Amino acid sequence: MKKIFIIIVLLVSYLLLGFSVKAEQINSFDSQIYINQDGTIDVRETIVYDFGDLQKHGIYRFIPTIKINQDKKTFKLDFSNFIVTRNGGNAEPYKITQTENQIELKIGIKEIFVTGINTYTISYKVAGALTYFSDHDELYWNVTGNEWTVPISISTSEVIFEFPGKIQKEDIKTTCYTGISSSNASNCSHFADDQLTANIKSNLTLLAGEGLTFAVSFPKNIVAVLEPEEFVSFWDSFIGKLVSLLLGILALIWYVGLPFYIVYRWIRYGRDPKGTVGITTAWFDPPKTQDGKRFLTPGEVGTLGDETVDMKDISATIVDLARRGYLIIDEKKKGDFYLIKKKDVDDGLLTYEKTILTKFFDGEKEIRIKDQELSSEVAEVKNEMYEQVVTDKLFDKNPQTTQTGYYMVAGIALFTGNFFLAIVAFLFGRVMPRKTVFGVEAKNVAFSLKNFLSSQKRQLEFQADKQMMFERLLPFAVAFGVEKIWAKRFESLNITQPSWYHSYSGTNFSTYLLVNSLNSSFRSVATAATPTRSSSGFSSGMGGGGFSGGGGGGGGGGSW
Repeated sequence: MKKIFIIIVLLVSYLLLGFSVKAEQINSFDSQIYINQDGTIDVRETIVYDFGDLQKHGIYRFIPTIKINQDKKTFKLDFSNFIVTRNGGNAEPYKITQTENQIELKIGIKEIFVTGINTYTISYKVAGALTYFSDHDELYWNVTGNEWTVPISISTSEVIFEFPGKIQKEDIKTTCYTGISSSNASNCSHFADDQLTANIKSNLTLLAGEGLTFAVSFPKNIVAVLEPEEFVSFWDSFIGKLVSLLLGILALIWYVGLPFYIVYRWIRYGRDPKGTVGITTAWFDPPKTQDGKRFLTPGEVGTLGDETVDMKDISATIVDLARRGYLIIDEKKKGDFYLIKKKDVDDGLLTYEKTILTKFFDGEKEIRIKDQELSSEVAEVKNEMYEQVVTDKLFDKNPQTTQTGYYMVAGIALFTGNFFLAIVAFLFGRVMPRKTVFGVEAKNVAFSLKNFLSSQKRQLEFQADKQMMFERLLPFAVAFGVEKIWAKRFESLNITQPSWYHSYSGTNFSTYLLVNSLNSSFRSVATAATPTRSSSGFSSGMGGGGFSGGGGGGGGGGSW
């Protein structure tokens, strides 16, 4: 019986996966707005909503109830007379919720499911939507809202003047905007016809988060002046002012006290101790471990130098593994690198080196670097490198753990606009990891080696085995970021192509080109950024100062 059940589940899953699910969208969003002589407007929204293959209960629609006039004062609009129907029939059940600054209509009931194409009509009256300027009156209205979770294929609006004889077609001026909030794009058409109707239409599909906004102006003294009441928010009340005081105290601590506390912690706990070994200008070897049994690896030295594991350290480790006979770096075409595993892992490798040889290759003997998605593997290698420098007693604590805490503070500070704290937390976070006395001395030895790699030119000519020196110290030059300088100095010293590197150009070997190509290839593990969107308040829509998302109306919605 259990096997039969599993077979049935698998069969159903297969059948379900074989059918594509049609996505939700709004086929059309049509708005009719009547401007009345008493200064109110009547709005009728017809939304043709396609639920696709999904079963939902209905839609929700939320509309802001405040606007900001040309004097930057906030006013509250008065919404009333809501009527909702579906598919041209009787009134559709809905629940209305009103907060301090918006109205939300939740249309439908949870006991009934709807699917496919359904037409919803939402009607309501608004007082205070018009704006009165010195030379004209204006309706600046966000038709659709910019916060719908689905695209809108077609969006139109008709603004109808309910007082023929008092206004002419030529008196009506129109403009429109499309896109995300604050966008000045005008992918829309607009005109006034002989029936005293302003016609606005979006010329493109509005994606989720995009909307249609228009401004229609007309002469003064035609409609009644119906300025809405000024909006008094919670923060202007007594309790709001008390909360503001408490938040102000917390802000003082956040913006002023915490940055100075971070500086204090660095002075008291974060500064490195002093060592007995200084920095010189002619040091030919990397530092050794505290027990003197081995040299520190290029990855460890790079981490010790800047207290951060980055792609330079991983690139240096890959070159070092190749130099030690574990890998072959094969450049089949210019800039197109393959890694060939030559030896399996053994006890002579550190944990993060073993991870590179196992997780990067994932059972393969040869990989093309450009084809690899190694985000998780790189993260694992970085964690193990941090653990290694603690194991080697170079740091008191994991530098990453220490830095992450300060970087989180910096991120929160940046989000809250506390740029001073963000800068302090970021800068001191980089130097806060505390080295041991041995770590300080090892760093000084490492920097002595860096000085040699980047500044000692004449002494190279007197080295007995220039080939060995070049290959042995190349990974450390990569870790320090001076690999190009190091390679350039060997250009005239008759260095042959290393056995662990196969060049696409055959025997034509250039140390500089080798390092330059490796550098660009190994550091190509990509990172991505996420764009952000902005929003804005309401203002006048005429005269070039308008934008999508401005004016009254707006909001958005979705299905539930």
